[in-house]
Amino acid sequence: MRKSIFYLWVGLCFGPILVQPSFAETAVSEGLVDSFVSALRKETQKYFGGADVIFSGSVRWVQAGLPDSIGNISIYGDDGRGNLHFVVESVKKDQTAEGWVQFTAWVSARIAMKRIHPGQILTSDLFDTQKINISTGIGREFRGIIFPAKNEIKGLEAIQSILEGQFLVSSAVQRSPDVRRGDLIQVRLISGDVILSTSGIAEEPGYISKKMRIMTTKGKRELLGLLKAGSLVEVKI
Repeated sequence: MRKSIFYLWVGLCFGPILVQPSFAETAVSEGLVDSFVSALRKETQKYFGGADVIFSGSVRWVQAGLPDSIGNISIYGDDGRGNLHFVVESVKKDQTAEGWVQFTAWVSARIAMKRIHPGQILTSDLFDTQKINISTGIGREFRGIIFPAKNEIKGLEAIQSILEGQFLVSSAVQRSPDVRRGDLIQVRLISGDVILSTSGIAEEPGYISKKMRIMTTKGKRELLGLLKAGSLVEVKI
């Protein structure tokens, strides 16, 4: 009688408590479990852009249990506290199960060893490389924009301050322009077979083989042209 009253009190205060079985407690073969974990890890790594994924604890099934064969696995996201939400179907698609599992997802990131100022050219000695967990905390907040440590930083510059201890994010850098705003440039005006040359000033940063706005020094005319090597802009008029 006392136990019944106790469980009734727990149910009223905390709601239903579901005790989810671990893999070991379910009637499935080790081979099937291994196949499922391998497939789930592969899909999770793909979902998180190639992160190194580690599962911990038991799967908490909220609908059915592990199917008798492993077909399609869909990642539904995570809760920000290190729990992954997924759905797995059997090969014949006649069984579907939904569950959660604790996980961490690690990516390599560059950490600034000292303050980097806007416009400063990036070099490898400005950074240390560390593993960042993107399943929780600040790593999750910047997930998707952390600059991959495997990517080359040669030819890049900071476009905002990067503080010591901060990891490098894609939005904080840009490729160093071949021509900077305010630089003097040569302007080649092309109209059919007629070619004229004049001088101008870059109105914005420019990159070779990309269009950019310039202002002619004579006449103060704003034009759009294609940047060539040697600070030459070709304008077709």
